[in-house]
Amino acid sequence: MKFLTGVGNAITKINWWIARVASYLIYPIIAVIIIEVFFRYVLDNPTPYTYDPSWMMYGALIFLGGAYALADDVHVRADIFYNMLKNRGKFIINVICYPLFFFSAMAALLYATYTQMINAWVFGEMSTVTSFRPPMGPIRTVLFFSFVILTLQGIVKFAGIIKTFFTGGEIK
Repeated sequence: MKFLTGVGNAITKINWWIARVASYLIYPIIAVIIIEVFFRYVLDNPTPYTYDPSWMMYGALIFLGGAYALADDVHVRADIFYNMLKNRGKFIINVICYPLFFFSAMAALLYATYTQMINAWVFGEMSTVTSFRPPMGPIRTVLFFSFVILTLQGIVKFAGIIKTFFTGGEIK
């Protein structure tokens, strides 16, 4: 049991570290947007080179923070009703909802993003949004990786709920 607890703690620490590193993407996003605003409004010459990198970095920032958000309990849920339940009710809700909604959604997202990631690298997919046309492989890989770490954090969270219930602790 200590081994599994250690693995769960390691996954949570890794997800915290990933989110921390990903949070620094905000600075290049700001730089890219400032450059675009300067070119568009000061020089009256908008560039085709800023839109794709900005949405790719923003997507990476948001998705890489998902596992950290799950570990810290900041994802959206109906807390009004959930908090009114006793421990047994919370346990039943979690035991039903995690497999039915979370794990089934993660399975679908992992399959879809894995397929898209492989296709992007194999076929050399390029963005079709602007004339800049950056490769899509890196962002598709980040999306797949973010769902892998989110799924791992979900397993840790679900196991923690089960452990807390059976050891008599209070489920959050």
